[in-house]
Amino acid sequence: MLLRRIIDVSMTVLLILLMSLQVTEQEYHEYIGMVMIILVIIHIYLNRKWFISVFKGKYPPVRILSLVIDILLLLAFMLSGLSGMIIAETLTFMNFESLTAWGRTTHISSSYWSFVLMGLHVGLHWNMVAVRIKSSWPCVIAWILALYGLYAFMQSEIITYMFLINQFVFIDYDKNILLVFLDNISMLIFWCSVSYYVSKLIRRIS
Repeated sequence: MLLRRIIDVSMTVLLILLMSLQVTEQEYHEYIGMVMIILVIIHIYLNRKWFISVFKGKYPPVRILSLVIDILLLLAFMLSGLSGMIIAETLTFMNFESLTAWGRTTHISSSYWSFVLMGLHVGLHWNMVAVRIKSSWPCVIAWILALYGLYAFMQSEIITYMFLINQFVFIDYDKNILLVFLDNISMLIFWCSVSYYVSKLIRRIS
């Protein structure tokens, strides 16, 4: 379905923008976040049959992996959206000052978890795209970007934000805009590659 593909691509683009706070700044970050919430709701509606299929059929290892990732991604998105609305400064939908501290720490952790899980989610479905690629060059470029993405992920210390080891996110506002996008796109490609190759390995040995 064309609409489904448009929604999926739009969500990926918006996720990259949401992770590039030094480019969008706070005001537009909130607007993009609200659009993202709407797209997630539409995405869930378009894939509503998935919720019924969860209770049907057998569960080989790859399907179990996919289910776990999808559930965690949905939970991370929900927490990110809710906490984002609580701490919003421009779009003040919720005025719960008592929840501000919880909102900030939850938004930090859930946002980065959403980013990583989104990459893993896309990677599990990447085989549908990979089979259509005839040239080896896209694979070579993807490998280079994935390796750089791993470096950028470690360099950014995102793991410390995901587990709230560090509750204060460092944002380099002097960083080149193109480099910001390159880092985030590469990190997403890295996690996409992880689940893609892990799922291929599981299918081969199971």
